[in-house]
Amino acid sequence: MASSLNLEHVSRLFQTHRAAALTALGVAIVLPIAVNDYQTYLSYGPGGVPYNVAGWLVSNLLTLASREQLSTGPYHDKELAFANEPGFFPADFPPQRASPRPPLGRHAVPQRQLEQLPSEAIRQQFVDKFEALGEAAQQRGFVEIKQSLYERQHSALFVSTNQKWHSVAQQTRGEIAHIHAGLDGSFHVVLHPADSKKLIETGWGQRHGFSGVTVMKRVAGFSLPVTYMLVYAPRDEAELDVAQAIVKASIGFMAGSRADLE
Repeated sequence: MASSLNLEHVSRLFQTHRAAALTALGVAIVLPIAVNDYQTYLSYGPGGVPYNVAGWLVSNLLTLASREQLSTGPYHDKELAFANEPGFFPADFPPQRASPRPPLGRHAVPQRQLEQLPSEAIRQQFVDKFEALGEAAQQRGFVEIKQSLYERQHSALFVSTNQKWHSVAQQTRGEIAHIHAGLDGSFHVVLHPADSKKLIETGWGQRHGFSGVTVMKRVAGFSLPVTYMLVYAPRDEAELDVAQAIVKASIGFMAGSRADLE
């Protein structure tokens, strides 16, 4: 009888305070999920949006505009810029990547991989090689080195203002490539359409969630070409060589030169 009366009392309370009860129930369900999602966002390290609750909210909102990242269909479009010209990768490059693709965080920005991370020593070695390549290309007048427009935490390679910028370079505001040097060691590059297709097919990377999303121009004031690619972090010497060659191909494509960059 007591149990029945208690249930009736709870029922009456619920009917009287329905809105408050539903709100409390919703908070109890959603809050742990939100806390876990926020912790995941922080685990990426600083990126292109603020590294705080405001950035997390913006990231979740922007994620609604992201698209799938692994199909190669977009690169069959003959209307793409440079689609009728050869790519910058050699015919037998890159080799098939040895591991399955690493999982990525669910947020579109910052785009980060969660597993298969390099050691600190390998990550720093890649940063050193990237910077040396950039400095060599800068001395030859192909690129300029300055802070990334997209990440805002790392230096990036840009097409030199002394070079003629083609349509893709204009779309990225000149940015060619940058490394996510803080934690995961992955990197973004802009590639020729044929090279973008090869990159996905051989398992070395995927598109950004905003690549080719034209609505981003209205939402964020800029858009990314469909050849804006994430390349997974190199984990050993052999993968460092592959990563370096991918960056070279990106510089060549964006600077409009097939000359040796070193």
